[in-house]
Amino acid sequence: MLRSMLAALLLAGSLPSAADGTGAGIDGRIRHVAYDPDEVVTIEGVVGVATHIVLEPGETYLTHAFGDGKAWDFAVKSNHCFLKAVATDADSNLTIVTDRRSYHFNLRLSTSPGTSPTFEIVFRYPDSDAKRKREREARRTVLLGFERRGDRTNLDYSMSGDLDLAPKNAWDDGEFTYFKFPGNRDLPAIYEVDPDGYESIVNRHSMGAASEIVVMHRVAERWVLRLGARALAVFNDGFDPEGRKNASRTASPDVNRVLWR
Repeated sequence: MLRSMLAALLLAGSLPSAADGTGAGIDGRIRHVAYDPDEVVTIEGVVGVATHIVLEPGETYLTHAFGDGKAWDFAVKSNHCFLKAVATDADSNLTIVTDRRSYHFNLRLSTSPGTSPTFEIVFRYPDSDAKRKREREARRTVLLGFERRGDRTNLDYSMSGDLDLAPKNAWDDGEFTYFKFPGNRDLPAIYEVDPDGYESIVNRHSMGAASEIVVMHRVAERWVLRLGARALAVFNDGFDPEGRKNASRTASPDVNRVLWR
C-alpha cells in the first residue's frame, strides 16, 4: 500500500502544471500558451481529432495559410479556430492572421498508438492583461478620487456660458483635472485659459467604461469648453497653486483682499 502511494506521488510530481511554466494543466491535451509573436506553437495532430484554438475575445480573424492545405480542415467562428488533420501524411505549418496579431503553428501528425493529441490551445496575453489591470486601477483611482472629500480632491468648480456643454462633474486631485460628461452627446474641445486670457491645448486622455471622463494633464484656474459657436467657461474656485487654500482669491495666499467703502 505504501509503495503504491509513493509511486502515485512520484507520478503526480512529474506531471506538467501551469505553475512550472510549461503552460499545461493536469491533462496535457489542453494547453495554455502565453502569446509571443516570435515563437512557433506546436500542435500534435491525430487523424479524426479536432484541435480548438482560442484567441483573445474580440479579436477578429482575417485569413490563414497552410503549408499543405489539402491535409487539414480549418474552420473559424468569432475568436475560435478549429483544426483537423484529414490525411495520414500531414506534417505542415499554419499561420493565422487577425486584426491584432499573427500566430504561427508547427503541425505535427502522429499515427503512433497512444499518441496524446492537442485538443485545445488557449492563448493568454500578458500585455493585454497588464493593460486591463492598469485601466481597472486607473478607473478605481478616478472613482475613489471623486468619492473622496480629502485635502487632495478639489470639487470647488463653477461654470458660466452655454450650460448645455457642461460636464456632470468637474474636479481635480492637485495634479490632473477631471471632466465627467453625460453619455450620448458630442464632447467639446477643452482649453486652458492663462491669466492673460490666452487659450492653449493641454495633453489629455479619456477614462471610464464609455470614455466619459476627460482627464486633463494639469490643474488650471480657468478652462473653456468649445463646441462650434458655443462656449462654456469653467472656473476652478479652489485653485491653490502653492498648496494652501487661497481664500482671498488674490495672486498669493499671503496677500489679503481689502474692500474699501
